[in-house]
Parts: sequence; structure tokens; C-alpha cells
Amino acid sequence: MSTTRKARATAEEATNTANAAMNDGIERMTQGLTQFGSFGQENIEAMIECATTVAKGFEKIANENATYAKKQMETGTDRFQALSKAKTPQEFFEAQNDLLRTSMESHIGQMNKVSDMWMSTARDAAQPLSKRYSAMVEMMQQR
Repeated sequence: MSTTRKARATAEEATNTANAAMNDGIERMTQGLTQFGSFGQENIEAMIECATTVAKGFEKIANENATYAKKQMETGTDRFQALSKAKTPQEFFEAQNDLLRTSMESHIGQMNKVSDMWMSTARDAAQPLSKRYSAMVEMMQQR
């Protein structure tokens, strides 16, 4: 009888240990899946934030280019009038030289401004993705 009790106690202990290990494994797996799900959700939010930043950057750049084009049309008309008012070839060439010089300076300035806007947009858009990459590295190091 005592051997049967010992065997039963051993079997119960083994069953309890197996159940505890299984419950612990299920709990860890559930926590891992929950963490994985929230990590994925945060990644999606970062992608949306990135896309929103890029869209706003495109809008700012488009507005800047439209403003620049309008300004160029207005100043171009004034400069063309200066060309048409020239009374001598010397005045015409001076006005033309001024037109070309100011147009090139303006165009280069605009290119630099838009380039800076593109770089700023790219930098701002990359931040949420960079944060998610850092979070992934940190999560992998904890494992």
C-alpha cells in the first residue's frame, strides 16, 4: 500500500510540475504574443507618422514652389518692361545682364531653400522609424 501511495504521490508531483511548467509556458507565450502585437501596432503608428510627415513636407514644398513661381512671374514682367524701355543697345544689354544675374541668384537661392526643405522632411520622417528600430534592438537584447 505504501508503494502505491508513493507512486501516486510521485505521479501527482510530476503532474503538478508538468502543469506548472505548461501554465508558465502558456503565460510566457501569451505575454510574448501580446508584446509582439503591441510592437506591431507601434510600428504601424510609426509608419503612419512617417507618411504624414512626408505628405506635409510635400505640401510645404509645393506651396513654396508655387509662391516662387508667382513671384518670378511678377518680377519677370517688371524686368521685361525694363528691357523694352531700353533706348540704346548699352541699356538693353545692361538690363539683360541684370535680368540674367538676378534670375540665376534667385533660382539658386530657391534650389537651396527647397533642398533644405527636402532634407528637413526626410530627417523628420525618419525619426519615428529610427525610434522603432531602436525599440526592436532593445527588445531583441532583452531576449
